[in-house]
Amino acid sequence: MNFKFYFFVIGLFSSFFYCQVGINTSDPTATLDVNGNTRIRTALVLPDTESANKIMAFDSNNLVSTIDLNRIFSNSPNGQTIIKGLGGAGFSVLPLSLLSGWQKVSFPVLEIDEGLNFNSTNQEFTAPKTGIYNLYFFLDMASLSSASTLGAGIFKVDGTTGITSLLSEESFLNISVLGINVSSPVRKTQTIVKLNAGDKIVFGMKAPLLDIGLFANSKASFTIWRMK
Repeated sequence: MNFKFYFFVIGLFSSFFYCQVGINTSDPTATLDVNGNTRIRTALVLPDTESANKIMAFDSNNLVSTIDLNRIFSNSPNGQTIIKGLGGAGFSVLPLSLLSGWQKVSFPVLEIDEGLNFNSTNQEFTAPKTGIYNLYFFLDMASLSSASTLGAGIFKVDGTTGITSLLSEESFLNISVLGINVSSPVRKTQTIVKLNAGDKIVFGMKAPLLDIGLFANSKASFTIWRMK
């Protein structure tokens, strides 16, 4: 008799530990299975001293799970590909020709690189994912050589074939009157382009490289933003 009683108690506790509860369903498939709307009337407020690093989400079977915020951002269509490069008086060109008359620009400072996709050694951005990218390049030359063409260009290096192509440029001849340069020292260009994963973006300048003073106090910058 005592044996039966103990067996009953053990079975009772086992049912507590391993039971599944269903609300509006007679066939629960989780510890708590709710078939219907859910309302939370009050919830704890996260203190300002703490940061949220996980959120709750539904999987394909409507099971609730937690997911890291960084994973959401990295896998989202827009992602975190936001880059801004700066070149003050220290910016220069690399001894590497892109296309005829164009030299690759080197940026000593990366002010923003959310996706960590810009290689500062070879000054190339590699598209982490296929998508639509907004590209902008700006040059402000403090001193210009007369009767020479100055240009700012955005180039794509195909990730499969390695072929370099000019996507966008602004180039025009510098004009001087009575020895005074009357041309604008600014060249800027912008484009929106679809890049495949692995494609590279580089920025180039067209200018007479014999004039070393061309870079004194000059400025350059670029931005890359994946829109979609």
